[in-house]
Amino acid sequence: MRTVIIVDDEPITRMDLAEMLAELDFTVLGEAGDGFDAIELCRARRPDVVLMDVKMPVFDGLTAAETIVADDLAECVVLLTAFGQRDIVERANRIGVTGYLVKPIEQRMLLPTIEVALAQSRRLRQSRREAEQAHRQVEESKVIARAQGLLAKEMGVSETQAYQELRRMAMDKRTTIAALAAAFVEQRTRRQEVDQAKSLLQRRRRMSESNAYKYVVREAQQQGCSMEEAARRIIAELRE
Repeated sequence: MRTVIIVDDEPITRMDLAEMLAELDFTVLGEAGDGFDAIELCRARRPDVVLMDVKMPVFDGLTAAETIVADDLAECVVLLTAFGQRDIVERANRIGVTGYLVKPIEQRMLLPTIEVALAQSRRLRQSRREAEQAHRQVEESKVIARAQGLLAKEMGVSETQAYQELRRMAMDKRTTIAALAAAFVEQRTRRQEVDQAKSLLQRRRRMSESNAYKYVVREAQQQGCSMEEAARRIIAELRE
C-alpha cells in the first residue's frame, strides 16, 4: 500500500480526500492544516506522497513543499490548488514538485496524477544521484592528480610512477586511491602551512629554522590549537 499525508486548511477537504484515497488503496498516515505541521508530520512519518494545498496559513504549501523536497521527507509532492496561475506552476517545478491538481479534485484524476508524480520523482532522484556521482568523480580526479604531482616531486619520479605508488599504498591500506590521495594532500597541505610560517619567521624575525619551528609549537600549545592553525595565525599576523 502507498502511504500519503493530506495537507489542507479545510477539514472537509481533508475528509473527502481521505475517503477517495482509501478507496484507491492508499494508507493515510496523517493530516495537517498548515505547512508547518505538514513538515513535522513528514519528518515523523516519511510518506510516499504528500497532497499539499497551496494557500494555507503559517506556511503556505509552496514553502512547505520546498522544505519537504529539499530534505527528502517524502517520495513526491502533489500540489492542490483552486488557482491555475502560471507563476505557481513555474515555482512548483523549480522546487521539484512533480504533481499538480486543480480543485475541486476528481477521484478519477487522483491515481494517475500520483502515479505520474511518483515516476517523475524517481527519475529526478536518479538524475541527481548521477550528477552527484559525476561531480564526485571529477573532484576525486583533481585530488588524485594533485597527489600524483606532489608525490612525483617528492620522490623524483614521473607522475605515472607516482600514481602506481599511490595505487600500491591504497591496496596495502585497503582503501581507495581517492581516499588515500585526499589524506596525502591534506597532510602535505598542513606541512606546507607550518613550513610557510617557519619561513616567514626566519625572514621577518631573523629566527633560525629550529627556533622558528619551536615558536610555532609554542604558539599551538599556548593557544590550545593544532600546529596548522597556529601556523595560519602566524602567517596572517606577519603578513599584516
